[in-house]
Amino acid sequence: MARLRPDDVREILQILEDGINLIPKFDKLDRIRVRSKIRKQYNWLSTLSDPNIDTIFHKLEERLPDVFSLYPFGFSNRVKKILAEKLAHFRSV
Repeated sequence: MARLRPDDVREILQILEDGINLIPKFDKLDRIRVRSKIRKQYNWLSTLSDPNIDTIFHKLEERLPDVFSLYPFGFSNRVKKILAEKLAHFRSV
């Protein structure tokens, strides 16, 4: 059963956390709250068997709907691109 490496999971979550900086009118407490929600996704993402781009992205959207609705236009495409790169590397190993 194939799974994502811990480094890949951390990098995916880091991309989501970095996107918080692109959200205008967010104070420090809001950023901390959202980062906490994102970091809580580590366990299910690291145990996901045979991951693919659509499954991961849609599951993240379901689990973090309030976060994804705040990201600027085009950020979702960037996340999908990163997922594709991680999974392409993941499949080739």
